Parts: sequence; structure tokens; C-alpha cells
Amino acid sequence: MTIDFNTLWTTHLRQHAYPRLDPAIDRAFWEGYALEYDRQAGSAARCLASVSRLLHPDDTLLDIGAGTGRFALPLARQARMVTALDHSPAMLAILDQQAKRQGVTNIRLLQADWPHVTVEPHDVTLAAWSLYRQLDLAKALQRMVQATRRLLIIIDSVASDPPHRPLIERYCGSWHETQWPNHLVMAGVLWQQGLLAEVQIVDETCTVAGPSPEAVAQQLVGIDTPRRIVAALAYELRPWLMRQGEHWVYSFSQPVGMVIWQAKTD
Repeated sequence: MTIDFNTLWTTHLRQHAYPRLDPAIDRAFWEGYALEYDRQAGSAARCLASVSRLLHPDDTLLDIGAGTGRFALPLARQARMVTALDHSPAMLAILDQQAKRQGVTNIRLLQADWPHVTVEPHDVTLAAWSLYRQLDLAKALQRMVQATRRLLIIIDSVASDPPHRPLIERYCGSWHETQWPNHLVMAGVLWQQGLLAEVQIVDETCTVAGPSPEAVAQQLVGIDTPRRIVAALAYELRPWLMRQGEHWVYSFSQPVGMVIWQAKTD
């Protein structure tokens, strides 16, 4: 039996009735959440280091779903030029402010909704956790391949099962993070297009920090969770929290998938 990975992906998204599949709804969400996202996003240091090792100083980089610059800003110091593409003006505005603050001048901002945009080919194309609402994943990846001269890099979830998951299930009733090996589905879609990609697993360190245990717990469950649940979760989390200055910090390891396709060169 042949698996149609693109249909599998589309069916999965539709069955879970993900509310932000609509670009307008997703854009509106990020317009209101951009500042909080930038504060909470973390560095993804090990994934960033893995991408850094693949970059050449002369490379141009297309970062699809760049957000507030978690990858675009540090990678701009290693690449010749970075195009930071995102469909949220608020996210790009924060990225622009941070680039100016850090003196980074080789980032070009492009507000657009992938794959409905035409971009010139770049040496390296990157999509880090940004393909979550692509109903036609095959089209999105095909356009990425067309925009890639040397390397295509996709970073996404292996499956989400951190230490605090049992606590979330106990207090919130369910676990909303993905349990899918997204990286394998994406590699499968590329395979069906005749493209063999390398798959790597990076053991990423995730960090959640806040001025109080309750603030840390709030980030794990979302802003609409009742205060009594947040307080109970914070109490359960305290043995895992460390005090660093004025902040409480919760760190845990999480496997992350990297899909790397190398274009054939003459």
C-alpha cells in the first residue's frame, strides 16, 4: 500500500478542526500575540546551531515564517543576506525593531503568505515550525524547492511529550500539542516528489521563564485557563523550577526533527 503523505497531512489538519487554518484568522491571532510570543519564544539554541553549521558566509537565506527573528537575526550574522518572510505585520515590526537595535543591516523584510508569493531563489530556504496551517503541504514544499539553490531545511515537531504533560492532562483534561511526527510526513511529501531528504533528530532544550511560578504555568496552558487551575499547576511545577535572579525557570528536553534536502549541483 502506498501512503499519500500530502492527503494524510490535509486530512489530519481538517479532522482536528484547527481554527487558524484560515490565513486571516491566523494573521489576526499573531497581531494580538506577537509581543507575548517574542517574550516567550526562547532561542532554540541547538536547532540554531545545527542550521548555523550548514550555512556558508556567501549564502542568501530565505526564512519562511520568520516571526520575530528567532532564526533570522542570529543567522544574518553568518549569511550574506536574509529574507525574513512572514504574513504578520506585527511580527515583522518586532523583528525590524530588534534588527535596528542590534545593528543588523542585511535582513530584508517581506510580508507575504507562503506559498502565495513569488520570491527569487535563495541558496538556503528555512521553515522552522511555520508550516502548521498548510493544507496543501505538497504545494508549499514544491514552492520551497523552487526557491532553493543549495539547501532546504525544515524544522518541526517529532511529537510533544514533555515532563509536564501528565500535569496538563490532569488539570486541563487533554493535551493539545501535536502527537504527530510532522518531520516524517514532510520528508514523505518530498519523497513523493522524487526528492530524498535527510532526517535528523535534535535534542532541543526548551525553557519557560516568568516572574513567578504562576507566570510559568500560565505559559504552558494558555491565557484563557482559569486562575485556580493555573495556581494548582504552578504548585505541582515548583519542584522542577529553578530561581534565576528575579525569574523562575522551567527547562526540559524535547526532540525536534530536522529535514534537510540538498539540491543537485552541476
